[in-house]
Amino acid sequence: LGGAGVWLFGHSSSVHVGASGLIFGYFGFLVVVGILERSFMGVCISVLVGFLYGGIIWGVLPITPYVSWEGHLFGLLSGLVAARWIARLNRASAQD
Repeated sequence: LGGAGVWLFGHSSSVHVGASGLIFGYFGFLVVVGILERSFMGVCISVLVGFLYGGIIWGVLPITPYVSWEGHLFGLLSGLVAARWIARLNRASAQD
């Protein structure tokens, strides 16, 4: 999902190489999934990840030239979408 977003909306002046989109995806997933699942351990992990790695959120802004901030942004958004999807699946299976 993140790669598709970069492919569709990424600027040609930036270099879109590396695993930073994946890292931002993991970050977004870990911060949001614990809150959506509403478990004590999940919320603790979300707070810990947000506290320790929250500074990377500045990578989403187009501050540094020739850095793929689009890759960071779409990686983060794909992590948020995945967290919402997983939490929804877990809630549906818990009701069955």
